[in-house]
Amino acid sequence: MRRKTTIILTALIMACSVTACQGAAASISNSVSGDSETSGAGTQESTVSADTEEADETRTLSETEEQKLYNTYIDINNFMVDRITDSLERYFYYVDIEQEEFTLLDPDDDYFSCYSIADSYIGDIEDAYELVNGKGDKSKLDETFLEMYPSINAVISTLNEIETYTDMKSYLDDDYEKAKEYHAELMSVLEEYINTGDAFMTELDAVARERREESYAQMKEEGFEVAYTMNKAIDLANEIAEELYNQEVWDDNILDMDLEKIQPLYDEFVGYVDDLLAFDEDEEKLNAEGLYKNTGYWSWFIRDMKNTKVSLTEVLQKVENGEELSQTDQMMGNIAGNCSLSSFATGLSAVIDDYNRMVSY
Repeated sequence: MRRKTTIILTALIMACSVTACQGAAASISNSVSGDSETSGAGTQESTVSADTEEADETRTLSETEEQKLYNTYIDINNFMVDRITDSLERYFYYVDIEQEEFTLLDPDDDYFSCYSIADSYIGDIEDAYELVNGKGDKSKLDETFLEMYPSINAVISTLNEIETYTDMKSYLDDDYEKAKEYHAELMSVLEEYINTGDAFMTELDAVARERREESYAQMKEEGFEVAYTMNKAIDLANEIAEELYNQEVWDDNILDMDLEKIQPLYDEFVGYVDDLLAFDEDEEKLNAEGLYKNTGYWSWFIRDMKNTKVSLTEVLQKVENGEELSQTDQMMGNIAGNCSLSSFATGLSAVIDDYNRMVSY
């Protein structure tokens, strides 16, 4: 699970684009054994809305309801990539993912933890479930969400239990007895969550691509030049991230990069960034499309887009010169605008968040 989604908003239609992000999800997915005896969400009850049978009465959703469902899918996608992945990454930073039984990676360190998953995220899942479960004619995207529904609820519930347990240091009181139970619960659903989650994101990506092309055509027709340029810039950055992922290139091996595939995408990306900087000087044009510099969102978007471009530019310059990233470059990867692919990913994630906040304002 590695895609983060943006919403394209015009006066009439909305769509999304999807980026590939390297990080914890890929490593967690690779570490979960496919033939583990404890795998499979079917062995554990979901603690949220256990009844997943089709509603007694089904109906056709209105256009507004369909759009709400689609937007909620985007929100779910994004917190899967962000919060859930971050929580799993933190947990498996301390706990051995390759062991069915709870085992600390450092036996001399008694500490472990994860991040909690907020009620608002659970609410998004329930909102989507309520809408899709009442649909008479479900799409493939709807079906993939329903298939993921039990396991994502189980993962969230278990992570929240672990967070409470570790926050209170209760594992020191019971000598890790509950830790063993929680670990078994998490491992029993993790593989199914990863598999069904990836299927959900893949289908969302396919739907997004269809909607995106329709949106671009209409944006041009309706004269939304800034919106068109913003989304083209994000899409190209996403394509670059996807290509880097496919090439298996990251900070520790940038010289393995195939520049012949990256350079054309980069050149086109820079062209759209330059156009955005020109629009930044045209407040009248921005206002005409409902984009206002005084809200702060636009300024943040431009700042983060600049940082994203700078990070990528400096990395490509290193590659052209045959230079690896320095240790300092790699250590600063969580800061946008620095010379690393991690910084590029950090900046792009910020751009996507800025944009989603802007169009939702």
